[in-house]
Amino acid sequence: MPVATPNDRERYLTVAHVRERPGGGCAEVMFLESARTFRLSSSHKRFERLLVMLLASEVAKRTVRVTLATPHGGDIDDVRCL
Repeated sequence: MPVATPNDRERYLTVAHVRERPGGGCAEVMFLESARTFRLSSSHKRFERLLVMLLASEVAKRTVRVTLATPHGGDIDDVRCL
């Protein structure tokens, strides 16, 4: 099995909608460029900060750099504003 490079986990995506799931253990994030729903776990050590960035990017329709926990996965590990 090949080892993935860090770039395999990064995507440049525009935030379409962020849905917080009370008691659901995560926030669900939709991006304009993808039909799938991504998750930001509420147990993530920077959950609040990343959630604020995603919500602000949703309002501004801004593109962010998203790092996924695994290549081609659905769990968000990091978000950076561009």
